[in-house]
Amino acid sequence: MTPDEVRVGLLYPDSGLLAGAFPGLRAGVDARLGEINAAGGINGRKVVYDWRDDAGTAQGNLNGARELVDQRGAFGLLEFTVAATGSAKYLADRGIPTVGLAAEDVWARYGNMFSFSNTLGAPIDTYGRFVHDRGGTSAFLLYSAMSAGVSGATLRVGQSLQALGVQVAGSHAYTPGADSVSDVARQIVDSGADTIVTMLTPTALPPVLRAVRDVGGSPKVVLSMSGYDHSLLRRHGPDLAGVYVPVFYRPFEAGGVPVAHYLDVMARYSPQTDDPEQEFGLIGYIDTDLLLRGLQASGPCPTRQSFVAGMRTLTRYDAGGLIQPTNIGATRGRPPTCFALMQVNPSGSAFSVAQDNLCGKALGPTL
Repeated sequence: MTPDEVRVGLLYPDSGLLAGAFPGLRAGVDARLGEINAAGGINGRKVVYDWRDDAGTAQGNLNGARELVDQRGAFGLLEFTVAATGSAKYLADRGIPTVGLAAEDVWARYGNMFSFSNTLGAPIDTYGRFVHDRGGTSAFLLYSAMSAGVSGATLRVGQSLQALGVQVAGSHAYTPGADSVSDVARQIVDSGADTIVTMLTPTALPPVLRAVRDVGGSPKVVLSMSGYDHSLLRRHGPDLAGVYVPVFYRPFEAGGVPVAHYLDVMARYSPQTDDPEQEFGLIGYIDTDLLLRGLQASGPCPTRQSFVAGMRTLTRYDAGGLIQPTNIGATRGRPPTCFALMQVNPSGSAFSVAQDNLCGKALGPTL
């Protein structure tokens, strides 16, 4: 923090098995920072960032955080990874404001970590409610083997399913390139499950679904926790036909002023982006906006302590209409119980809103 500049850090996997797991992410970050800097910055301070690749590993995450904070002097971090456990204690011990994708339990543990939506932080019955209402009776859980946080989140989804009477027929930690996709497909079909629930990177799912169909599988429901990406449909659309994806923000298909503003900002400040209608571009944009709102709420001369305090004053944060009003301080570690379900159409060429504002309830304390 200087009179003219606020320097933040960006930490995400740009290499390793998770490289490419967050398509469009940096474009969303660049667009929101470009917009605020064009408007004069925060209290006259330009907001700039350095970035580091954590390779999707805990040690890489810790090394990257140390470089950004100790060597580059980052005031706070934007963090989009499934390896945040690597640096979480280090950042908390130093009171470093951290904003980003809450995909692991650790986001609920430390008071310096904030996200607009902790989608995997605690068990809710909404997933089970959706699968049950679509006729699912038993599910196979397929998740990335690269993250203990994702593994824990998978258990919570299983609890959500079972709360509505949907049995868990099997589960598998899958690593593309290391595991045989045909063997995994056979395991899914042999389980007898009529539903597949996945927590894989978006590009890992299409080959699995193709292989499931090749061995005679025809699931009633395929629920993927990520993959709301229009560019993904252009590459793998037919394989993704019928897949449902939950979203915790305003879908692009809903249109309106908030979506139009986002698309305009992306066009002006991230013109290199082939397709701005990607979930991680939007998530990067929203979480960057949240960090900027925290800076605004922390006064004309922000400190790390005043930033954390300022974030807790954001009781109706809505990212300019892109999300439902959210109490940022009160919802730490608590997932939203309501979301929309997007579905890939039968030809695999587009998404549509399959169900808007599906709501459930919390099931109890985090496992």
